[in-house]
Amino acid sequence: MLIATGTYQARELKAPGVGLGNIVPALPYLIRANRTDLGDKLPATDSSRFNAKDKRVVVIGGGDTAMDCVRTATRQGASSVTCLYRRDRQNMPGSAREVMNAEEEGVVFNWLSAPEAFLGRRVVSAVRASKMRLGPADATGRRSPEPIPDQSHSLEADLVIQALGFEAEDLVSAFDAPDLLTTSWGTVKTSGPSLETSLDGVFAAGDIVRGASLVVWAVRDGQDAAAAIDRYLKDKRTPKPHSADDQSLALETVS
Repeated sequence: MLIATGTYQARELKAPGVGLGNIVPALPYLIRANRTDLGDKLPATDSSRFNAKDKRVVVIGGGDTAMDCVRTATRQGASSVTCLYRRDRQNMPGSAREVMNAEEEGVVFNWLSAPEAFLGRRVVSAVRASKMRLGPADATGRRSPEPIPDQSHSLEADLVIQALGFEAEDLVSAFDAPDLLTTSWGTVKTSGPSLETSLDGVFAAGDIVRGASLVVWAVRDGQDAAAAIDRYLKDKRTPKPHSADDQSLALETVS
């Protein structure tokens, strides 16, 4: 068995007003944009809710998914697109080239800013954001953003897209497999290049091992996992040589 489920559980943003209308996750937004480009007819509610045309769009996040969202919103004809990211440009995880291309297309980057509340009645009308500064490094070596007291500002918004990244689902519970070892991030532990998990005959590859990463790495892991599984099955089918004690016992039995 090969576990290659990826990391599709979107990180959730917790802030007052996050349940207002027109605050949408990145993946459903991008999927519907792709379907529209392919000529699929979407329900009227989806066409309105997930379409950036003539809207003031705020994208929250700084990874490659966020870059996909800001550039998609631009192509859909948004009246303005702003990217809200809690760190600075140098510490942004997304592609620097994508950032440059997005700026050329008119996207505004609001660095060192994090949402603290969403304003509006039934539908979002603005995002209130805190100004941030980079504090001491965390366990991963990255400097942790922290809010600057009394430094808030508001951005008008008709559509807010959450692109905070993705994490692993709780596979131990989903598979009812308490012996499946995972990391503190929920990704599956494997034994080095063999990609075998703590369960005999169960392998894992891609983002569910690495964490959210690039598709090229998932392809490479898939190739490595296929080779590892092939070796595993061949080892299972190859008869093991008998030891000297086994041969002596066999002779005694015959006698």
